[in-house]
Amino acid sequence: MRFIHTADWQLGLKLRYLNPERAAQLRLLRFQTVRAIGRLAQERQVDAVLVAGDVLDDNALGRDSLQQASDALQAFGKIPVGLLPGNHDAASADSALARLDLPENVRLLFDRTALAFGESLVYPCPLARRHEMDDPTEWLPERETGEPIRIAVAHGGVIDFSNSADSETPNLINAKRVIEKGFDYLALGDWHSTFQFGPRVWYPGAHEATRFKEVDPGAVLIVEIDEPGALPRVERVSVAQTHWLTLTLELSDDTQIDELRTRLEGLNERSQTLVKLVVSGNLSLGASDVLEHLITEYSERLAYLRCDLSGLKVEPDESDLASLRAEGFMAQALEALRSGDDPADTDAIRLMYRLQQDAAHASD
Repeated sequence: MRFIHTADWQLGLKLRYLNPERAAQLRLLRFQTVRAIGRLAQERQVDAVLVAGDVLDDNALGRDSLQQASDALQAFGKIPVGLLPGNHDAASADSALARLDLPENVRLLFDRTALAFGESLVYPCPLARRHEMDDPTEWLPERETGEPIRIAVAHGGVIDFSNSADSETPNLINAKRVIEKGFDYLALGDWHSTFQFGPRVWYPGAHEATRFKEVDPGAVLIVEIDEPGALPRVERVSVAQTHWLTLTLELSDDTQIDELRTRLEGLNERSQTLVKLVVSGNLSLGASDVLEHLITEYSERLAYLRCDLSGLKVEPDESDLASLRAEGFMAQALEALRSGDDPADTDAIRLMYRLQQDAAHASD
């Protein structure tokens, strides 16, 4: 049995932190990546594709997103595909999965009953609501003599992160117990990072990242199991079209701004790249202006640029002060600000510097 294990496509994802045009572009990429998974499935001649929940982002998706999802699923040809409801697209009365126009090879895994995928049995553990307090895998039966390869598909967490005995973690899965019941593989979804909980228990991660904190998203797993009881061979294959990067820069010299520009210039496919920029250290007023213009420029060139400048301290150096042309009252005010120790004094000097620079550029 060779199959693709994928999850957390969240097609139709809102991406509210992006401007509407870029959000629409990245939403479209998520559908295109599903098509890439379809091509991979056919190239590798897999027996099935199992999507372990959160195929769609929301049960309230409109017809346009549902049509795009239905069209993308055509890319799998005749390969059997199983779609499991997760917490985002639970099998409730308003299920968006049930409103998809699906090709014959695609099955909705809505029922807790074993299904034949080729010569193997797939046991779905669907979520009927967003938060289930009972283990969705609890129903799984023990292996019976002579059964073929058995694969369980579920959506939830295998680790309880609750900090209190009074709190409960929804959709919590006892993976160890599933394997003890004689399952050859537990295909999980919910965590967007690729994660191996054991030789038979994996999360593939989201096919496209959704947050900077995710670890190794953007892939699917190709799983091969030779026979019942055999250990799976798992291959991680990258499919993502977006690139999520965190750049951390500690500044001690103004010239490092040029180094940052070089790094940003060196990025490939900037229109599909999202960057989290964390800057700390010290900068002069002049270099701070250069950094601000650089951030403005790349906010327009990148798909998304998030900046954390909370660790950056901007102070005027002698060059900055020399460029301030002050006479009379302005000269007295500048001298008073230079000798003060209130952080607001530096802000005031920076404002004076900015106003003079703007005036100089306007007169050029």
